Amino acid sequence: MFYLLAVMIEHGVMNLNHPFSYAYSGVGKPLEGLRVRVEFGHKDLIGFIVEKPKEIQGNLEEYNSASQLKVKEIKELLDTEPILNEELLSLAKTAAAYYLCPFIEVLKAMLPPSLRPDTISLTKPKKAYEEKYYLTGSSYDSKDLDRNELKLLERFKAEKDGLSRSQISSKISLIKLEKKGLVSLIKKEKLRLAKIEDEDFEEHELSQEQEKAYQAIAEGTNEVYLLEGVTGSGKTEVYIKLIEKTIKEGKGAIILVPEISLTDRMIARFRSLFGDKAALIHSGLTDAQKYDEYLSIARGDAPIVVGARSAIFAPVKNLGLIILDEEHVESYKQDTMPFYDARKIALLRVANQGRKLVFGSATPSLECKARAEKGIYQLVKLESRFNDVKLPQVDLIDLSDYSNIDYDSVIISLPLRKRIQETLERKEQVILLLNRRGYAPIYYCRHCQKILKCPSCDRPLTYHKEDKAVTCHHCSYVLKAEDLVCPKCGGKVFTYSGFGTERVEEELERFFPQARIVRFDADTARKKGKYHQIITEFAAGAYDIMIGTQMVAKGHDFPSVSLAVALLADQSLEFPSYKANEDTFDLLTQLAGRAGRKEQGYALIQTYSPSNPVIKLACQQDYEAFYKYEMENRKQRVYPPYCFLINITISGKDLSKTEEASYRVKDYLISKLIREKGKRTDIFGPAKPFIEKRADRYYRVIMLKYKNRDLIQDALVGLNVLPLGESDLKLVIDVDPSSDI
Repeated sequence: MFYLLAVMIEHGVMNLNHPFSYAYSGVGKPLEGLRVRVEFGHKDLIGFIVEKPKEIQGNLEEYNSASQLKVKEIKELLDTEPILNEELLSLAKTAAAYYLCPFIEVLKAMLPPSLRPDTISLTKPKKAYEEKYYLTGSSYDSKDLDRNELKLLERFKAEKDGLSRSQISSKISLIKLEKKGLVSLIKKEKLRLAKIEDEDFEEHELSQEQEKAYQAIAEGTNEVYLLEGVTGSGKTEVYIKLIEKTIKEGKGAIILVPEISLTDRMIARFRSLFGDKAALIHSGLTDAQKYDEYLSIARGDAPIVVGARSAIFAPVKNLGLIILDEEHVESYKQDTMPFYDARKIALLRVANQGRKLVFGSATPSLECKARAEKGIYQLVKLESRFNDVKLPQVDLIDLSDYSNIDYDSVIISLPLRKRIQETLERKEQVILLLNRRGYAPIYYCRHCQKILKCPSCDRPLTYHKEDKAVTCHHCSYVLKAEDLVCPKCGGKVFTYSGFGTERVEEELERFFPQARIVRFDADTARKKGKYHQIITEFAAGAYDIMIGTQMVAKGHDFPSVSLAVALLADQSLEFPSYKANEDTFDLLTQLAGRAGRKEQGYALIQTYSPSNPVIKLACQQDYEAFYKYEMENRKQRVYPPYCFLINITISGKDLSKTEEASYRVKDYLISKLIREKGKRTDIFGPAKPFIEKRADRYYRVIMLKYKNRDLIQDALVGLNVLPLGESDLKLVIDVDPSSDI
């Protein structure tokens, strides 16, 4: 007798996206959800059992002979129990079907590196143990012990967590006590959990409005809620009360935030309330920490999970509540295979499970707001700031008005300098936003004006003065500035134009030499723990001014910030995406909301387009008016939420072959979706994306607009096996993309 196994192989490609048959005749019963080591294509690979094993009578040789197959025996079972429960296995299969991606890639996204079904996982951290001596005998006669033994016993009594061998100097006394049965060496699992600094958080009683919102969700019968609350309205306090109720009911909860920079303060707050019951998951943890946090959750030791996007897959036991804070932020959507969206996964996890999902935002995404307006989600509002603090006063600075600027700086305007100085004199803090890192976005030859571009991406290289280098922000290509030679004229003298956060920091230091200034962007925060350090120190008043990219505008609560500034509000409006208006409004409104948490603050928006309706509505902080304005735009142009989108990207190293393949894909779609069954979708492209070339590969994009997924599913599935003509050519499907480019 043996077991016939259906095994998915670790390679995440669509032509291998089906189970292969293997046999197991070893000791014990294999289970669905276990990893196995198998031979595949003359190589040892890791596989994953995706179906319940079938018990086959007789031996493997007889089975192969009768069925004329060549089923191989697996080499090893890697797990003793399933690494995913039934719910998460089912979720993985549903997600793979929805996102049209290899099932094995979804599994990899769900699991920590040590448990993933791939060969690399074998080298990743496993359970760690530490050996310590503990006091195990309490009955003894002191007359039978010498002075050193008695002294060591007193140490054991004081050290409840035991003593390691290295902590004990008198090894002879240790041996004697061990022989007498008074101490024993015990091996215990060592948890390498994320270290969280203790912080004091002032807890508040819910306001009348917050209590009403809490009751609406806690006592409601809907599955999905939209908690729409103005910035500073205290949505987090409502979240905490909901989680307290969930834990009292013996259930677990997941709370997601959109950025790693927000997770540390959130987990610190939850640890202060719930202790070790709160676990942390995000990509910034070490592999060992990810493994131990995951095990802690799976065992039920930590029923509360705080984290970024990937935490939506946490194996919380008896899950009862999911909260997605700042629901509108696009970082909930993964931009690499398997392209999942945590918001969609959250909806799948609560569907018909008796669970609740809360989307929270001051500026909900249009899709979420539209569903709430239709009653698909229950809308709950917080219309006042906590303690009735007024929303910040927002003023425009017109950069096209030359009276506002001088030769000292074209980006730190005269009115802005005055307002910053006044804020500093009041001993209050300032946040400035410029969504462009580095010193300058353009670096060019002074002699021939040739702009230096990345050889792999054909995009301008960004100058980083601090590193004395130019960098491609798309593929991380780096060249030291001292080594640069102009490819056109051979010149070695270069200059720059434009502004990044590094250059703004330099100008602020020049204008305000006494101010303590910190820069918060991907460059300054790339070192481990730096995110948390900068945020914590700024919140504690260690700095007067913080300049950063969009991460400074998201969800932070800085009590002493009274002035928030958008240095170049037009920047995101220029991005060629159907979401440009929404992203700009969200960013400006969220930025303004960082100011005046204790009493009314101020926000300044510098712009070359003061009459732009999006800029105007952001100044008024009128989300409802913006929602109506942008919904009309989307309706006229037929974009979500009036349709769904899919981007099909074809890439290759040869431009002509890439274009040829993209038209072959379009012809296939036209044939399947229009000629054979009538028009079921709108097909656009193939077109050049915003970045046409990345890492020596050319890209073309075909966009589909559709309203009924069921009508086009068969054609989409067929795309994944469509021959493109060259092995180098790749096709990737992005369902519900965050942009149309």
